[in-house]
Amino acid sequence: MVRAIEKNMKDIFRKVQYNKIDHPQYTKQLMKLYEKTDLDTFWNHFISFLKVPLTMAQQHLHIINTLEFFAKFAVSFYSSSESESVEPMSPLLSKLFNFLLTHHSAKDKAVRYRICHFLNLLLNFMGDDAFIDDNLCDQITVSMMDRLLDKSPKVRAQAVLALHRLQDPADEQCPVIKMYIFHVTKDPSAEVRKAVLSSMGKNQKTLQAALLKTRDIDDSVRKMAFEFISKITVRSLTIEQRERLLKDGLKDRAEIVRTCVSSVLLPTWLRCYKGEYLSLVHALDAGIGTETATLALQILFKDANLKNLLEQVPIDKDTRLIPLTSMSNENVLYWKCVVKHLHSLSCTEELELIIPELSGFCKYIREFMTLISSKSYEVWEKECHKFILLQLFEMSTTYDLADEVGRKNLNELIIDTLMSDHCCDKIIECIVSLLTNVISDPNNMLNIIANVISETRLPSNENLNTQQITQQITVEQQQEKDMQKARLKVDILELEEELYQAVKEENFLQAESLKEKIKVLKEEINQLSKVPEAVITDDIREEKNDSATMVKCLNILYSAMQFIRVLTPTLRSLMSLVLDSLDHPDDNVHILALKILGIYCILDKELAKKHIMILFYQFSCEQENQEIWIVALKGIFDLLLMYGLEYFENLQIQEENSLQNRSEKSRLLYTHEDSVVSVNKRIEIEKSPGNFIKILMGLLNNTNQDLRTVATEGFCKLLLHQRINSSSLISRLIILGYNEANIDDIYLRQCLSVFFEHFIVRVPEAQEMLESAYFPTLRALCDAPDVSPLREIDTYHVSKFILNLTRRGYQKTGGQTFYTHNNLAFAILAEILNPESNIDKDTLIKSLTNLYIQIEDAPSKQNLQEAIENVTKMVKDSDKRLLKYIQQFKQKLETPPETEIAVEDGSDDSED
Repeated sequence: MVRAIEKNMKDIFRKVQYNKIDHPQYTKQLMKLYEKTDLDTFWNHFISFLKVPLTMAQQHLHIINTLEFFAKFAVSFYSSSESESVEPMSPLLSKLFNFLLTHHSAKDKAVRYRICHFLNLLLNFMGDDAFIDDNLCDQITVSMMDRLLDKSPKVRAQAVLALHRLQDPADEQCPVIKMYIFHVTKDPSAEVRKAVLSSMGKNQKTLQAALLKTRDIDDSVRKMAFEFISKITVRSLTIEQRERLLKDGLKDRAEIVRTCVSSVLLPTWLRCYKGEYLSLVHALDAGIGTETATLALQILFKDANLKNLLEQVPIDKDTRLIPLTSMSNENVLYWKCVVKHLHSLSCTEELELIIPELSGFCKYIREFMTLISSKSYEVWEKECHKFILLQLFEMSTTYDLADEVGRKNLNELIIDTLMSDHCCDKIIECIVSLLTNVISDPNNMLNIIANVISETRLPSNENLNTQQITQQITVEQQQEKDMQKARLKVDILELEEELYQAVKEENFLQAESLKEKIKVLKEEINQLSKVPEAVITDDIREEKNDSATMVKCLNILYSAMQFIRVLTPTLRSLMSLVLDSLDHPDDNVHILALKILGIYCILDKELAKKHIMILFYQFSCEQENQEIWIVALKGIFDLLLMYGLEYFENLQIQEENSLQNRSEKSRLLYTHEDSVVSVNKRIEIEKSPGNFIKILMGLLNNTNQDLRTVATEGFCKLLLHQRINSSSLISRLIILGYNEANIDDIYLRQCLSVFFEHFIVRVPEAQEMLESAYFPTLRALCDAPDVSPLREIDTYHVSKFILNLTRRGYQKTGGQTFYTHNNLAFAILAEILNPESNIDKDTLIKSLTNLYIQIEDAPSKQNLQEAIENVTKMVKDSDKRLLKYIQQFKQKLETPPETEIAVEDGSDDSED
């Protein structure tokens, strides 16, 4: 009888593993068998068969089907009830829970994993309205919380899933929720963090944890976090949170995350607002999250019905314009996005339904500018007006400029807007770009820009009182004055050149005298420029030099120069404005002037040589606003990248003395001697202690994160374009990337990661530089003071990183292949045997296993083997635990190179 029961049960469990569809009929068969058999006999056979799949960790369909059948059968005895006063649990199910909770801490991790998995199945199959005894609930909670601390991440992930039905999001003290929040924020395994996000209930605390995980390092965790948030109503989020979620999600580096946000989160939010795009834009605050709202609309428009889009545009059907009194940030932004979407699809007919012809649209913008000029407004209202004006001008870019009348009206509108008080930086950038399309000739465009700047700084007086004119100046008199002014300007230029030389030579007494002379000459020019009172008593016009005017004029010039490739006479005439602005007390004016000066230098190499020191001089003075340093630094690196270090070689020699005697603040930027060589001419410039490359390298350790990042990016570009060649610089960059102090500087770390990836491939001498940088890098880490963050760096990881980069061979002239690791093998063994070496011996010995050796001549092999034997003897006497690494290195020497490459390529370097 017992054997018959065992045989029947075995037959059932064998069949259920193949197909879930047959589970109901086999459940009935097993139930009949259960009813005919006493509980102990049935349980003994039942549990003996269950132990088989519970010991298998493989994700095989047959194992999963079998476990699901066991769970379905066990809970078939359980009857769910809407009342908490339920009948006692069936003996079989009770025995099953006791068995699982007794063995959940088994030694075999496969058993621990399957028990957690099976518990999850049991709880899931109990139904939505299930209740279980409090004691059992507590036992499961305690057991699974133990498994949440399991060393195996797969076990922890299954424990998370097993606990999901025991959580209570409404209870602020729920222990399961607390453990979930801990693991989703702290667990090192991405699989566990994903499991928590898929199981965690929704409340304010779990929402904050999920928001944090949208910036997780793992792509799949970020995707799961966005899926979690998509199930929460958008109204539960603040405007700032909505804007950040979309900004991060739609620009995420991983396609799976971007797809999730665009196909799940965004459509969910739109449905929450009943498909009304304007409501969604309002929820994102168009004025603050303009870029994000625009990107969101662009994505939603891809799958939208055009008719639906057109119906929601809030325009007057007759005028095809939004009434001026009804304009808001949201409806204008939506209107612009629809117009640009239709323009991109070349839907001309639909476009004509929502926007008038160009001349009418120009008139509309003028009417809006008249309206906002008619009275005074609050500051926030003025910002809204500028935002709306920007959207209108961006809509203007969709027009076909073949219409001559419309083009003329647009040209006049642009000039009038630039002259108005309604411009901001973005409007200037937009309309100057538009002007380059309206006026295709760069010279004509620049002449207009010059006139606008001139009129802005020196507005004409068109309402002169002719009765006040008492004397006329003859043409000859005016020409004589112009000649005098021209001669004085030439004298000033000569004196300024002498002043420049005096400052370089640090002859400050002479410099002070020259400044006084220049001041006197400028005063004479001002006197000649003035119109005598007897001529025009009320028309004394002064050139405006206030911060707002100068920022506006320089912004106009800066925007125009983005489209210029040749330095024209008009631009040369405007350079005096830029140089004068460098002395302006307002930092914003100063910064803009530096940016424009950098463009001038890029357009003309002679100007670059003449004015590059102006950029360097920014570091010699006390600056409260370090944005000035950042702009100057970007300009310097652009010029070095454009022309190469050798172009400025003579300038460095001239500057040596003055740079050595800079103020204390600038001296702090100097660092230890660095071997910096210009690749093109191989000119060694490290001999000059004051050369400006050392000043720039000093900025790699600056306390200002932005300055440090710009310096790092600049040096990476110079190395990639082979403008400099420096092993010590490579060493500094490697340490910079591993320094814990930079752990929050994501951009810097990404920059270095991409740099080294391309450096080893694009730069022919990369391997030589890395080889030379190997030991200095390790010494710098080992010699660092105890309080330095460099002491936190794992030297073995750094060593492994360099060795992995230099694994392949490279060719020099002549076609012979060289292997960096051959040289490093001898050097590392020598360093290990060197008793005076301060480099950590453990690091060097472990690093031997990362070497890829290609030695063919017998003498070299013999020397290498002798060195290995000497190291082996030394290790036996001092630290035997390192012997295994030496043995691995010996095996690699005996392994064919092809096999070694295959093995190494398959290794997991994720920790690097």
